[in-house]
Amino acid sequence: MRHTLIAIIVTITGLLSTQIHAQVTCTAKAPGQVSVGQAFYLTFELNEKADKLPAINFTNFKYAGGPNTEVLSNISIVNGSMSSVQVYRYTYTLIAEKEGTFTLPAVTFSVKNQSVKSNSLSIAVTASAAPSQNQQTYDNRQSTTVQGFNKEDFFIKAFVSNASPYVGEQVIVSYKLYLGPQTYGYRNQITSRPIAQGFWTYDLESKDENAGKKEEIIDGKKFTVIDMFSMVVFPQKSGKLTISPLETDMIIQVVVQQQQRQRSNDIFDLFFSDPFSGGNRVQNMELKLSSNPVTIQATELPKANQPYEFSELVGDFKLSAKLSRDKLAAHDAANLTVTISGSGNLQYIEPLNFSFPSDIAVHDPVIRDNINVSSSGVSGSRTFEYVLIPEVEGDYIIPSASFSYFDKRKKSYITLNTPEFTLAVEKGQASNTVSFSGNKTDIKVLGSDIHHIKMNRDLQKQQAHFFLSPVYWIALFLPVMLLALFIILFRKKIESRKNIVLLRDKKASKTAKKRLRKAEKLLHGKQDEAFYIEISKVLWGYISDKFHIPLGQLSLESAYQKLSERNMREDSINEFIHTLQDCEYVRFSPFSDITPDKMYERTFNFITKIERELKNT
Repeated sequence: MRHTLIAIIVTITGLLSTQIHAQVTCTAKAPGQVSVGQAFYLTFELNEKADKLPAINFTNFKYAGGPNTEVLSNISIVNGSMSSVQVYRYTYTLIAEKEGTFTLPAVTFSVKNQSVKSNSLSIAVTASAAPSQNQQTYDNRQSTTVQGFNKEDFFIKAFVSNASPYVGEQVIVSYKLYLGPQTYGYRNQITSRPIAQGFWTYDLESKDENAGKKEEIIDGKKFTVIDMFSMVVFPQKSGKLTISPLETDMIIQVVVQQQQRQRSNDIFDLFFSDPFSGGNRVQNMELKLSSNPVTIQATELPKANQPYEFSELVGDFKLSAKLSRDKLAAHDAANLTVTISGSGNLQYIEPLNFSFPSDIAVHDPVIRDNINVSSSGVSGSRTFEYVLIPEVEGDYIIPSASFSYFDKRKKSYITLNTPEFTLAVEKGQASNTVSFSGNKTDIKVLGSDIHHIKMNRDLQKQQAHFFLSPVYWIALFLPVMLLALFIILFRKKIESRKNIVLLRDKKASKTAKKRLRKAEKLLHGKQDEAFYIEISKVLWGYISDKFHIPLGQLSLESAYQKLSERNMREDSINEFIHTLQDCEYVRFSPFSDITPDKMYERTFNFITKIERELKNT
């Protein structure tokens, strides 16, 4: 009885400790005392993400902004054991309006369909502090005003290199930010990227912001002009095509000029004064800017003299081709390499239409891209490498193949041709492969020769015996052998289906690719929130499938342990953790240098790297 009682107590204690450990907490924080007119922060911190933010009635206080959302993560790895703590912080800005002691009641958040209540807060609001003698003297001898600030002096302008291109011709669209003469500093975040429907697009994001900075005089005013964003577009159809405006949130720092520039001893004024702005203060001004939309009138390519196998590309291209060797033995391999280089939409180029001889086995070409996207547009090369395996000896001719494009400067179609290649194939190793030539009396067998059929001979028909012949025995036992083979294969298939872990391992990369395609659609559709959710599913789903971690046990710790057990490189493990962290951070942070394109590229590169490492080990 005593042992039973102890077991019950231990079980209840364990359940209670587990429940306490998994409990969701919500803590409200704010200063205990403020003065009338003072702005302060009210912060709610949760250890789980809120499903949605509640509507809060800030009685006795003026709402000034928020909520600003932050996700704070702390990951530590000690002796191979990793621990992770995340805090979701929601911050509101309030202003005290009247004296007294006021209570901010508890606020209820919804977390995983559960209600979580914060603590209440008591805040004492005192009268505005009387200015000190130094402050009074300082305020009497100077006042601050924002001199010359005009919102019209800040704008974004879109430029297009060619507003009337041909279909398939590359056009550079650049967005420039104009800052008025009163600007001391600035910070911007693109909130809506341009949507170019009917175009094939490449982004040209500047890595060095200062590299594209210059000055320009407009109506007697000096503006600082910054290359904000650029992209290359290729119209895919004729007619009027429109690219939506680029939108951004700006914080402009402007100098608050002092009317009397006498020096103050107030530490507060010294802190906010900037020595590089002549001792004046710097004030932040928030603006929302939007560029002009871009309209492009694309012209259809001329139909006259258009080649039959036209590539639908417009630009300037060169074609080269080479055969690795022109003499080899049957069943050996030779490489035919075709390279198309120049400026234009290189990724749109399809493999050339070669007419290879029927006795040469040809694999699908391997495609290699060396494409550069710069301020001058898209240029580089695309290479197709064919593997040729002749099956029969003889002399072969690989006919020329053509590549056609439209040259805008010449306003005509240009056709480039590969050279005609001759391939001499010698007799290889013995084989049972038979080849028939054009003359029906000539037969060649690889490894041995058969004499010509002799004509005008008297032949006698011999009676064939079927019973006990080889054909008889084959016909007798073939059904039994096929039935046995079918049973063996069927059982193997059943066993393979039973092994769910093996199937998940094989399908991990395939499933990840499907999810990546879905994420790519969300990326092009500018659905950033849904995109980051899908990227998170890609990473977690791939780790779960590839390393056989049940979803119920999936965590950063279990993923780190499994990756370490498979002898993954430390940088690969850290890359997974940082990519997942950044994905969560970007979702909740209003400012981030990580774009959805970069996050997609990092996720794709991580999965590719893991697949390569697993094959090598």
